[in-house]
Amino acid sequence: MGIIIFFLIIAEVLESSITTLPLTLLILVFAGVVTRSNNIFLLAFFAGLALDFLSFRTIGISSIYFVSFVFLIFLYQKKFEIQTLHFIIIFSFLGSLFYLILTGINNFFIQSVFSAILSSLSFFIFSIFNKKTLKYT
Repeated sequence: MGIIIFFLIIAEVLESSITTLPLTLLILVFAGVVTRSNNIFLLAFFAGLALDFLSFRTIGISSIYFVSFVFLIFLYQKKFEIQTLHFIIIFSFLGSLFYLILTGINNFFIQSVFSAILSSLSFFIFSIFNKKTLKYT
C-alpha cells in the first residue's frame, strides 16, 4: 500500500504542475484492479482532495469522481474479470474521457487514448513480473 501512496503523490504533483493527463485516476484504477481492497476508496477521496487543492479547482469535484469511479470498478468485479488487459484499457479510456470533460480540458479524446495506452502498458508490464498476484492474466 505504501508504494501506491508514493505513486499517487508523484502523480498528483505531475498532474497539477506539468501535465493534464489524469495520472492520479490511472493509478487509482490500477490499484483498484490489482489490490481489490476497500482502502482504495479512502485513497481516492484524499487523493482527489489533494489534487483539487494543488490544481486550484473546486475542492471535492475530483474526490467525488474518483470515489464514484472506483465504486464502478468494484461493482463490475462480480460480473467481469477485472484483472484483464481489456478491462484496464476500456475503463482507463472511459474514466479519463469523462474526467477530462468534467475538468474542462481541451483535446480530451487524444489524452484519453494516450491514458489508455499508458495504463495498459503499465498493467502489461506489471502482469509479466507478478503472475502470482493476478488471478486472471
